Amino acid sequence: MITFLPAELPADRALIAEMDSICFPIDAPPDIDSARWLIGREGPIPAAYCAWKPVEHDGINVGFHYRAGVLPAFRGQHLQRQMIRLREQAMRAAGLTAAVSYTDADAAASMRNLIAEGYRPYAPTPSTTLSGIGRLGRVGFVHWRKNL
Repeated sequence: MITFLPAELPADRALIAEMDSICFPIDAPPDIDSARWLIGREGPIPAAYCAWKPVEHDGINVGFHYRAGVLPAFRGQHLQRQMIRLREQAMRAAGLTAAVSYTDADAAASMRNLIAEGYRPYAPTPSTTLSGIGRLGRVGFVHWRKNL
């Protein structure tokens, strides 16, 4: 069983960076200090990680599913959906009423999981795109939103 706990120790930050380099080897590393992280472990063995952060989006504060990854040995156990729900719970506790995210258009498993959890695609404005100014207009990103 995978148990998720908040990442609070300096060693947790190093572990997140290490896991992220495995899950996203060609992506730039995440900004660990800007988000609220959870690490999932099976006993002492790291299995998955995720983060969210509050952002201003289209005039309201929302929760942004910032980053998530599951190490290869733990894939196929529905951890991504569990991490979506854990982050939504934290967003609600923080008083937020909506959650947003984006995926690569070829990330079929991620899109299926978001749809199953009640997310729907939407078109962000140029000033509120979450995939970054450099990615704005790039074919291949789908933005998602859900009222909490």
